[in-house]
Amino acid sequence: MLKGAIARRYAGAMFDLALRQNTLERTLDDVQGLGQLFSKHTLAYLLREPKVPLQRKEKALREALGTRVQPMSLNLALLVVQRGLVEVMPNIATELQQMVFDYKNQAVAEVTTAAPMDTNQEALVKQALERQTGKTILLQAKVNPAILGGVVARVGDQVIDGSVQQRLQVLKKQLINGLATSSLDELVPQG
Repeated sequence: MLKGAIARRYAGAMFDLALRQNTLERTLDDVQGLGQLFSKHTLAYLLREPKVPLQRKEKALREALGTRVQPMSLNLALLVVQRGLVEVMPNIATELQQMVFDYKNQAVAEVTTAAPMDTNQEALVKQALERQTGKTILLQAKVNPAILGGVVARVGDQVIDGSVQQRLQVLKKQLINGLATSSLDELVPQG
């Protein structure tokens, strides 16, 4: 089975359990923490190492995570190690995050501007994106002077490019196409 499908299956099980137990936020925090922990190279190597007995791995996880995470999150970590899916844990965290966003009708918008936005500008951009997507937007602002001005917003797979840089590129293409067309018209004799 593909890693994405495995991650979705485990994330779906955690999502269902968290909903039933009314611990969605805490579970998401736990699983994201586990995703970060399991993505550390040295720990991931140790947890995947076949020469290290499973009991020793489980004992180390129980000692490290015991009181820091909910019992069902600890069980997820143990199950992932037991089944040799250590490298899938970050994907499980990502899938669970998306399920929670979908459940809450939220989306993350990565908004890039040429200069930092003030709170009023952020509010206007957020409102516009919420109208366009129909979701509650969690704004992540970035600055990139290369876009010259305007806004570039990425919400999921959708990119809205209202940057000056993009407008200049479109104008350049139009001018080049216009020149090429007019040059051809001049070369072809008129009837």
